[in-house]
Amino acid sequence: MLGQAERLFELNKLKTGPARQGTAKVIAFTSGKGGTGKTFVSLNLAYSLAKQNKKILFIDLDSNLSNANIMINVVAKKTIYDYFTGRALLPELVFQYEQNLHFIFGDSGKTDYPKSKLDQTEHLFNQIHSLEKNYDYIFLDTGAGANDEIISILVNSDLSILITSPEPTAVMDAYVIIKFLSNNNYAGKKLVLVNKCSDPADGEATFGNLSAAASHFLNEKLHLIGSLDFDQGVGQTIIAQELLLKKEPGRKISRQIIKISKSLHEFIHMANIHHTNSLK
Repeated sequence: MLGQAERLFELNKLKTGPARQGTAKVIAFTSGKGGTGKTFVSLNLAYSLAKQNKKILFIDLDSNLSNANIMINVVAKKTIYDYFTGRALLPELVFQYEQNLHFIFGDSGKTDYPKSKLDQTEHLFNQIHSLEKNYDYIFLDTGAGANDEIISILVNSDLSILITSPEPTAVMDAYVIIKFLSNNNYAGKKLVLVNKCSDPADGEATFGNLSAAASHFLNEKLHLIGSLDFDQGVGQTIIAQELLLKKEPGRKISRQIIKISKSLHEFIHMANIHHTNSLK
C-alpha cells in the first residue's frame, strides 16, 4: 500500500498526464429521482456489453448509499470510500466480476465520509481517465438527486444517460437534470432511456414530452436510446441478487436490454467517427 505522501504524488502525476483523445468512453447514468431502476438498467447494460466482448469498468459513485455490489451478491472488501478518504488509489479498488466486467464498488453507512467531495472531482476523473486504456467503456452510476456533486460528475463525463419512467415526477426530475447540465454548459451527448413502460408507445410518448420541453425551454437536443417494459421478474432477480440478463437472457426485457446495449455502442461509435472527422 502506498503512503499518503506517495498517493499525493501519484495524484499530481495523473493530473498532469496526457490529454484525452476526444472519444466517448466515460458514460454517466443519472435519474434525478430514485425508483426509476437506474442501477438495475446500468448493471444489465454493462453485462450485455461485456458479453459482446466489450471490456467494461462499472464504478458505483452513489458513494454512501450504494447497492451495485448488493445487486450482484458481492461482498466489497475495498470501496470508493477508501479512495475518498485517501486510503487507496482508484486502480487498487478494481474488482474482477467476470473477464470483461470489472467493478469499483461504493459504500454505505459511513459516518466519517468527507462532507464535500466536489474538490476531489478533478482528481477522481484524472484517475478514471488513467484507466481508460484498459476498457472500452467506463460506466458511472451516480446517486439519485441533483446535488452539486452529482452534477459535477455528469459534467465531467463524455456521455450522460438519463433513466426516467412514464411517471410525471420522474419526467420532471429528468428535465431538472437536463436544465442543470445546460446551465453548466455540458458539451456531452444526452441520451434518454425510459424504463417501466406499459408498451413501446408509452416510452415514445414519455420521451416526446421530455424532449419537447428540453427543446422549447432549454434549446437542448435529446436522443432516445430505447425503452424497457415494466416486468415483475425484475424485482424477483433483485431480491435474489442476480443480474436479470445473466439469469434469464431469453426474457423479453432481457432482449430489450441487449438491443439497447447494441444501439448504445453504435451511437457512440458513430459519434466518435464524427468527432474524428471534424478534427481533420
